[in-house]
Amino acid sequence: MLLRRRGSLPTQAERLLSYLATPQAQATGFDAAVAQAVLHGRTCGTDVVGDELLAGFDHFSLARKRLLFDVYLAVVGAVPFEPSMLRPVKAAADGRDNTVTWIEMITLSVRVLVADGLGRGSEVTGAERDRLLELLGSSRAAVWENYTAAHLMALLAVQRYASEHPLVDRGIKGLLGCLNADGGAPSMSNLDVFTTGPAGLALARAKAEPALLHRMCDYLTARQMPDGGWAFGETMGHSDVDASSYAAACLATVDPVRHQGALTRAAEYFRGIVGKDGGFPTYMKGDPSEVGMTGGAVSALAWNGPDHADLLGGAARWLLDAQHEDGTFERSWSLSEANTIWRAMWALHSMPTPVQAAGLEARLTRASAASERFLINARNPDGGWGYRPGDPSDMASTCYSLLALSAMGRRVDRDPVVQAGVEHLLTRQDPDGGFTALPDQVAPRPLLFDAPVFSDIWALLALTSCDSDWNWHSRAQE
Repeated sequence: MLLRRRGSLPTQAERLLSYLATPQAQATGFDAAVAQAVLHGRTCGTDVVGDELLAGFDHFSLARKRLLFDVYLAVVGAVPFEPSMLRPVKAAADGRDNTVTWIEMITLSVRVLVADGLGRGSEVTGAERDRLLELLGSSRAAVWENYTAAHLMALLAVQRYASEHPLVDRGIKGLLGCLNADGGAPSMSNLDVFTTGPAGLALARAKAEPALLHRMCDYLTARQMPDGGWAFGETMGHSDVDASSYAAACLATVDPVRHQGALTRAAEYFRGIVGKDGGFPTYMKGDPSEVGMTGGAVSALAWNGPDHADLLGGAARWLLDAQHEDGTFERSWSLSEANTIWRAMWALHSMPTPVQAAGLEARLTRASAASERFLINARNPDGGWGYRPGDPSDMASTCYSLLALSAMGRRVDRDPVVQAGVEHLLTRQDPDGGFTALPDQVAPRPLLFDAPVFSDIWALLALTSCDSDWNWHSRAQE
């Protein structure tokens, strides 16, 4: 729609249209509605956002996501613009939803697009337009903060009132430069920092060549942000707890002495962003805490556990309080129930002895038993696990489940459940040694995106964890 409205680059537009016509591009009702509107001008007669895409989505960003996805549909003509879209979206219900820069940019873009779509463009102030241009021009990456969806929304908005601005042509060039071989555009244009952390962790567990591991760690330390954290991609300006957790865990596993300076700065980052409730948010201090982020931060901090006993103890209590009665946790950034079970269990079982002994041992035992029961009951007859109980087995969920069970001390050589899971996982290995999985990661939540390298990372991490009693936190516990 951006290229059509601009009337330029017909060859590139045809390439994008060819991708939209594929089954892969229309896998969900929401995707199909967008594609059919762009390809054939068809309108959507059902509420694919409320009834499908956001069904069961229990998150503080729900109202904002509802508006965002409705506007996506309206921009391509699948649904009409509605006056209700102009109403400002409240922040989190508890008022703690801070503004990350891309949320501000998306919010401004939505305001411009809706006002223009309703013929009320004059209601957008000059200051708002200027701020949107300022934000769009602030990124060092070719695609704004490596976030394709936000970048595209901003370009669609700016084109409404400043179509000849140099940022539009520059932004389109950046978008086209990140297209995949299949002709489609990824929702994130660069995940190199984020993927290097867990990849290094998995390779360290597999006892890869030290020279390779040191090169990976040097890459990570060179990209540590001024605040001590890491961003998910290169040339970005905003760190996040997820990327920071994996990066710090990798450095601590490979050589905590060599990387002591980077790890000390990382600890300061975690201490600076932790919530008053003891949990960790994804992006901003004061945002609601999340299980995956808290689990990751705890696992990264355990390399120096006694020095952070207060931080670890508070996070452990928050995780224990966040567990559901059936042993699960919120899913958040993954479709798989097992993802946050793994991250919570790995965190809780990596706690140094002084923290575990501080009145948490009994609660930890009960929490582990509940998650263990859930995973055993959710296991499919083929030995694998699906996103949720009853879903077909998928590679990623099987890896997460095995990682969770290994965190609780279950090993392939003495546990039939783990043995069957590993056997199932090995049947999914491709001839080249890699693994292929269903898309599992979600961003912007709850839209799926596929980063194939994660399949190999989770498989290697799961196999090495299930096959060894070695614990990467052992140095902190000795």
